[in-house]
Amino acid sequence: MTLLSERAVNGMVSLTEVQRIVALLERGTVSLDDAFRRHETLCRAEFGRPKGNVGARSNPFQRLSVRPFEHLLMGDGAVFDRAHLPNYFDYVDVALGDRKPEFDSQSKAIIQALLVIHGNSLTWELFYADPRTLAVLGRALAILTDERHLGAWKSLMARPVGENGAPAPEGVEQIHAALVRTRQGLDSSG
Repeated sequence: MTLLSERAVNGMVSLTEVQRIVALLERGTVSLDDAFRRHETLCRAEFGRPKGNVGARSNPFQRLSVRPFEHLLMGDGAVFDRAHLPNYFDYVDVALGDRKPEFDSQSKAIIQALLVIHGNSLTWELFYADPRTLAVLGRALAILTDERHLGAWKSLMARPVGENGAPAPEGVEQIHAALVRTRQGLDSSG
């Protein structure tokens, strides 16, 4: 019935179309199976690609360090312009100091291990959810939210960036609060 409905024009189907549909059905599902397989292959190629897949040069630790507050960077709840992220990355460099390369290499090692398992289907969500990634984030946040670094936080995060001026102090406070909440959540879960 579906084939007939699809071929109908003004509620009518030509005799030629009916004969073609009947011939198709008389041959069995073999020709329909081939059509289905071709269609499935096309759909998988088009819609099966992972969204947000992870590349080798993606700077995973930098992305991970922003993860706790990325919801504050976009949409209606945006309180911190992405243009001010260089301030945050400068703070991360200062706060982590000599340990920053350690966090970078650990994050890259996790990506490599996950690529072995997931291949090109590895997404950022899989990376963020991995227990090893959460452990790296927890260790980094313990340093980044340490009160000894609060002076550096305030001075580096308040700097103007290009024509964008300085970020709003409320936005900077919300980002710090998100980092602290994430650290507390990771501390309580592990």
